[in-house]
Formats: sequence, structure tokens, C-alpha cells
Amino acid sequence: MGPADEVVGSGVAWDDRRTMTSSAPLVLLMSSNGAGMGHLTRLLAYAARLPEDVRRYVLSMSQAVPVVAQYGYRYEYLPSAGSLGMAASAWQPLFEERLIETIGRVAPDLVVFDGTHPYTGIDAARAAFPDTRWVWSRRGMWKPGLNVDQLAKTSWFDEVIEPGDLAAPYDEGASASALAHRVGPVTLADRDELLPRAEARARLGLPADGPIGLIALGAGNINDTSGDVGAAAAALRAAGCAVAVTQVDIARSAVGGDVHAVRAYPLAPCYSAFDVVIAAAGYNSFHELLRLGIPTAFVPNRHTSLDDQDARARYAADQGWSVRLEHVTVDSVSQALWRLLDHGREMADRAVAADPGNGAAAGAARLMEVLRS
Repeated sequence: MGPADEVVGSGVAWDDRRTMTSSAPLVLLMSSNGAGMGHLTRLLAYAARLPEDVRRYVLSMSQAVPVVAQYGYRYEYLPSAGSLGMAASAWQPLFEERLIETIGRVAPDLVVFDGTHPYTGIDAARAAFPDTRWVWSRRGMWKPGLNVDQLAKTSWFDEVIEPGDLAAPYDEGASASALAHRVGPVTLADRDELLPRAEARARLGLPADGPIGLIALGAGNINDTSGDVGAAAAALRAAGCAVAVTQVDIARSAVGGDVHAVRAYPLAPCYSAFDVVIAAAGYNSFHELLRLGIPTAFVPNRHTSLDDQDARARYAADQGWSVRLEHVTVDSVSQALWRLLDHGREMADRAVAADPGNGAAAGAARLMEVLRS
């Protein structure tokens, strides 16, 4: 996987944003290779709420890991099997070797793994460093009947923390009844971090006036109305909304060049820039948009390997918090938009009222309890 010094980075010199001593505890935050940045963002949510005297170090399989530098944390990129084009059986020994080398070099007091599939090699690393504490941050809402075998790996960890889900009543997956220390839904941003509308638009380089809709559905052809992204864009234009997307390539390919690309991490504090959002129902986007009170139409991605986005989107729609789009066409999105533009604020307010609060602080507090035990 390459020498570690080729993949280590930092936005600042080692820990120079905090007064540290060599005896300060160190937490290694390790994210798995999921679609998007959900695992990494959840770890950053915990990290932001750890005590000031705790050192943070990130080991991630996400190619977006350099965003960690803006928080002043050291980080390393650990390529996944998919990124390297390797079979899992060939990658696993390399992962184990790299993980053991990293722990030996960084010397963490606590390792936090966020993912739904603890990789073989974690058990060997734990055996190699018996004094290091281990926590599994394990998101729920698994598709029914899947991933059951992974629950046996609970024994590799000193604690399992489950970030809560607003749609938990519809969780029929294997982890729903498994033992865990459960906290509220975890997001990096809190509601009080939402920027004023004008400031958010200025930061994103968006027009100051007029309604704007954000499409956050991943890749797609914005000029093809038979696809999800194109249909959503056509519906937004018909409703009199400017169109923004989170993918630069989509914006560049738009006929007429009337699509705005928004590139910011974290994006959540800038959601106030938008009158409506059309998004997938992944854990992070779902909870950020509802927590921050943004009128949203959720399009569940049914092609995820494990995450039950359809159940999540159904629950929110059944509570009257948002709209669920089972099929994306120009007509279906248009109907959803008119509903959201007329009643979206009331729907979003209901979601905000139902939010039990950010579980990131409680998760960080539990990490400290494990570290000190």
C-alpha cells in the first residue's frame, strides 16, 4: 500500500493548535470504505467534541480524507481493496500489516472504527496491542437479513456505540436488537451552526436572490430527463428555481451553463442557501437536512449494499417531515416541489421538533469513558 510517509498529511504542524504533552491521550479514528463520506464525517463529529487535551489521528479508506486537514488533525490514507483493484483475499494481509504498523507508530490509547464490516486484521491488531482500547461505531438501519455474521465481531471491541437514527422505528435489520451503547443521531453540524441565508449563498458563490434547489443525488446526466438528475433539474427549472448540484462534472456538462456547482466541506452549515433539496436518504444527509430544518425530497438509493435508505425515507414521509420519491420523473419531482414550496417549512419544522438532539457529544463522552476504563 506504499510507505506510510507518502500518505501522511496535516493542515498544520503536529498538534500546534492545542497545548499538548507527550502524556496526552491519543485517539485513532479509523473509517471504512463506504459510498460517500458518511463514516469519515461521523468520526469527525466525535472528534470535534472530544476534550481539548486529547490528540486526534485519522486513518481512513476514504479518498476524501484530506478534508481532515482543515481541523488540524494528522491523517493517513489507507487504500481499500476496491481502490487498489485487488481481491479482498489479497488485500486483507496488506491491510493487517499496515494497521499493525500504524498502531505501532502512532501508539493510540483508543482506536475507534466506524463501519458496518470490521475487517479481518482488526482482531490481529488488537492481539498485537492488548493495552489499546477499541470501540466500534456501528450505524444501524441494515437491510433485513443482511450482515448478520458481522455481529459476532462485537467481541473484538471493548464497546459498540450505535449512532441513533430518526427512522429507528422502521429499522428491521440485524443490528436493531443487538447490544450497543445507543446515542442520538450523530451529525458534524449542530442547528446553531446553520449560516444566515445571505452568508451561505455568498460563501457558495450562489445568486443572492431567487429560489434555488439543490440536487444531491451523486453522478448523473443533467441533460437527460430520463435520469434522476436530469429529471430533477428539469422540474426545478419549471418551478422557477435555479439549479445547484454537488458534482462539478454535472454542472460543467449542463447545456446553457445555468447550473451552479457547490463545493464545500462541510456543506451542512450552508444548507440555508437552498429553498429545497432533492437528496439521497443516506445517514448523514438525512439527519443533517432534517436536523437543520431544510425542506427536502428524499430519493432512496436502493442499490446500497446494506443501508436501508428506503425505510429511512418512508419513515420521514410517514411523519410528514419530508417527501419520499419512489420513482424520479419530471412529473413526480414537480409534484414534490410544489408541495415543498408551499408546505416545506411546516414539514421541516415538524422534523426539527422531533429531533432528540445531536448524539455526537454523548458518543464522544462514551469514548472517553472507555479510554479511561
